[in-house]
Parts: sequence; C-alpha cells; structure tokens
Amino acid sequence: MLSGPCRGASRPVVLLLAASLVSCTGQSPGWLGSGWRDGGLASAEEFGQGRSPAASYLAGRHALELGRIEEAARYFDRAASADPLNLDLRRQAFLLTVAAGEIDRGVVLARQLLELDGSAEEARLLLAVVEAKAGRYQTMREQVARLGGRGALGSIAPLLRAWARAATGDLDAALDLLERGGRDDPFTLLRGYHRAMILAYGGRLAEARAALAALEKADEPVPTRVLFAQAALDVRADERERALARLDERRARFGDTAALAVIRERIARGGEGWLPAADAAAGAADLLLGLAELLREQRVTAQALVYARLAAHLTPDAGDVWLAIGRIAQLQDDPAGAIRAFERVTESSPFYWEAQLAKASALKDQDKSEEAVALLRELARRRPERIDALVQLGDLLRAEERFAEAGEAYGEAIARIGKPERHHWRLFYVRGIALERTKRWPEAEAAFLQALELQPDQPFVLNYLGYSWVEQGVNLERAKVMLHRAVELRPQDGFIVDSLGWAYFKLGEWEKAVEYLERAVELEPGDPTINDHLGDAYWRVGRQREARFQWQRALGLKPEQDALAAINEKLERGLPEPDARRG
Repeated sequence: MLSGPCRGASRPVVLLLAASLVSCTGQSPGWLGSGWRDGGLASAEEFGQGRSPAASYLAGRHALELGRIEEAARYFDRAASADPLNLDLRRQAFLLTVAAGEIDRGVVLARQLLELDGSAEEARLLLAVVEAKAGRYQTMREQVARLGGRGALGSIAPLLRAWARAATGDLDAALDLLERGGRDDPFTLLRGYHRAMILAYGGRLAEARAALAALEKADEPVPTRVLFAQAALDVRADERERALARLDERRARFGDTAALAVIRERIARGGEGWLPAADAAAGAADLLLGLAELLREQRVTAQALVYARLAAHLTPDAGDVWLAIGRIAQLQDDPAGAIRAFERVTESSPFYWEAQLAKASALKDQDKSEEAVALLRELARRRPERIDALVQLGDLLRAEERFAEAGEAYGEAIARIGKPERHHWRLFYVRGIALERTKRWPEAEAAFLQALELQPDQPFVLNYLGYSWVEQGVNLERAKVMLHRAVELRPQDGFIVDSLGWAYFKLGEWEKAVEYLERAVELEPGDPTINDHLGDAYWRVGRQREARFQWQRALGLKPEQDALAAINEKLERGLPEPDARRG
C-alpha cells in the first residue's frame, strides 16, 4: 500500500532534563469547589470577568487548552490576585505571564512569588535576566549565584554564572567554572562552546578558536552555532578564506541551510559573519534559547516558551529567538501567535528565510492556503538559486490534492538543482507521486526510478513503485523483490507489509498473501484498504465468512468514495473467479 516518508527522529538530547518545572495545568486550588458548576469551561469564560476567582481559574485553563497564552495569563493573574497565599497558583500565573512575553508584569509577580517561596528558580532567573538586560551585571551575578542545581535550569546555571563573572571582569573565574565536570560529563560540548565564546568576549581570540576546534569530530558535523562561531572568529583572525572553505565543506558534506547560505554570502562580500554569543547578554540568551529548543523537541512547550521569552528580552532583535518562539506557538496550535513571532525576524537576520518559510506553514495552519501559496511563490521568485520554497510549495499543494500544480513546483525545483545528489531522492519521489496522481504514469515511473538511482534502498520509494506495478499487473516478480526489501527495511510499517501481501495476491499466491495481509492489519488495524485487501485474500483461500467480515469492517472505516461501490459489490456477490493467467 502507498505510504509516505516518516518524520525523522529528534536528534539525541544532550541535556538531562528533569520533570521539576512547574506545570501550567496542575492541581485545582483548594477553593475551586465553591465556584464550580456543570457546564464547565464555556460558562467559566462568561463569569471569568472578575465575578469569581474560581471562574477566572477555569477560564484560564480553557484559554490554555485553546493555546491562547496571553488570555490564560490574564485569567491566572486575576485568580492569583484573589488568593495571594496560594503558592501553586502564583507560580502558574507567573510562568504564564512570562510565556506571554509580559516581562514587566512578570517582574512584579516574580518578586511576589519569591516572598512566598525563596526557592522559586524561574522567578529568580527572570530577575537576573532583567539585571543583565540593564547592564547591571554585578546584580545579575548575585541573582544567578543563588540558582540551584535542580532540573533543566540547573543544567545551565553554572554557565550563566560564568557569563556573569566574565561580564564583571572576572574572566579567569568564569573559565574556571567551565572547567568543572567529570569524564562522562554530558555537557562537555555545551561547556566547550561557551568557554570559547567567553574567551572571544575577553579578547583571547587564538584560545577561543582552539577551544572550538577541540569540539570537532571527524565524521560528525559540529552543531550549527559552533560552525557559525568558527567562521566568525576566522574572519576576526583575518582568515576569511578559511571561513568560506569551512562553510563550503559543511555544505558539501552535510547539505545546505538558508542561514548557512546567508552567512557565507555575507562573509564573501566582506562582512563579519555571525557570532551567536558576542557578549554576556547574548551568551545568556544563547543558553536560554538552547534550553528552550530542547524542551520544544520534547513537546514541553509551556516551559520552552518561558525560556525563549527570557532570551527574547535579552536579545530582542535576535532572529533565531523569534523563530524559536514561532515554532513553539505552532506546536501549541497558535498559528496567529506564530505568525506574529515570525514577522519579528527582520531581513537582516540570517534566519529571515527560515522564518518566511515557517510563516507560510502557519498561514496554511490558519486555513489561508492561498496566502501561503502566494508567499512561497514570491520567495521562490526572489531566490532563484534555492529550491526549498518550491519544495514546500509542492508539499502544500500535494496535501491539498492539487497534484498538477504540485508536480509543476517539484519540476521547477528539479530544474534548479542541476546534477542531482543523493539527498535529492525525496524530490523525485514526491514528484513521482504528483505525476502518478495526475495519470502521467510514464513520467512518474521515471521519477521513482531516478529516486532509486540516488537512494537504492529507500523503502518508501521501493514501496510506492512496487505497489504501483502490482496495481497495474506489470513487473510483478520485480515488484515482489522490491517490496520484500522494503519490508526488511521497515518491518513494522503496516502499509509496506500490505504492499507485499497484495503483490502475492496479484501473483495468485493467496496463502502467502494472507500471511502478510494479516500481519499488515495487526500493524494498521484502522486502515480500510488493508482490511479490504485481507478480505479479498480470505475469499480466495475459501475463508468466505471471514472475508465478508473484513469487507464489512473496511466499510466501517470510511474508505475513499471510489472504493465504496466495489466493497459493496463484493459483500453482495463475493469475488469473481480469478484470471487464469495469474495462477
């Protein structure tokens, strides 16, 4: 059965994140019972306008479930003000206020919270961030010195202290803080990177470059921020060609990104590149952003947004920070908030292009597909050397079953790449899908074969092409071999297992077909096509009662319209006698 490529797994998490952060959906306050009434959240909004603290709490929960962080923050703040000694409610109101980007109000709530609980670490962190933003690094140093070592924040607290010491002129003490950690320290990379940034901040350029070089591994790309820092420091050391060669090597070995291309272009034109942590405020923001990104990868979006907002307060013009805030908003089903964040990324930022592509995705999430299409077409026009806007355009159109337009977008992207490379297999694959769906099979088949030339063992291509041949009744033996290989590569993919079972069915090997199709149904029990296929196989081996059961089940799973009549016909009459030419 046809299936698409799965999303890649998240990169390994290098920080050990504990579950000690305050949840925004914790236990109800003790006074909630007197304000509860049936009808729940919708009615709570009605009398969340100051009539009842319990209703304010309920309305805040309701807003939070809808992804309306700013609204939730106001309701929780109102509820906390009505019950000032409720520590859990104070924490929730504070965290939501910061997540909404209301830093001034957050400072007020942080001080109130610390009066009740001196160990409220995020509250103390906010005060430290505000001091750093104002350039009062000595006071920042005093605040971060009181941060504990628990949970996610504890993992970056020593590095925050190092930046605070560096900012107050105590560079050696800052570097000493970054030397700590045993042989199995999971933060070696993070410490090494920030050690280099602090050395560069202190003017010790040669040592900074050596510290970054020590982070390189032969067969692994260094993190993008390390790469950008290396290039920027190369330029400072009057080794511009080395910086360009470094970026070109990365593009050749591991692929291009929009930010990398922008930074390379700047350096080639005589610019300085981009140093992620150029001073103490940017260094602290870099740490907070890194923590926010790790939490976002784990879908801990409320806490991720808190740290990202603190980073934005420190570096309000940082495009990477606003890009991260927008992506968190997308995970929270808040496309309007995501678009507001993406629009904060200016054209001068290396991350402007990524933000524009992400904005198109958010427009699609808002059901503004035509606006998204127009934006992607404009981006493709503005940068004729790039293909990412065209690929995203093709994916959007394909998702809306506008296959002819999708095929055109993919075709234009292919025309731009010149000689295809190994990682371009997906482009030919998705173009093949678009062509197949518009009945242009010879061109589709050629695209699938090209994808396999680039990536011979790509299971999704093997599956799609093999299944298509099976459906057409051509190249059946070759299709069976290809599908066996696809199943070897992805044995738990029910759609691919179904394809192999269906190939055996078409070849007349019905017992073998039953074996694979039963397995496919176990893996994907809710798919109507797989259940329909198993019904056909049961019929051929004489298990007619079970066949009718599977066909009836397929009907209940809402198959595509063109399959309904065929299934109903089989329920009424069964299958016709098999074609003698196929066993």
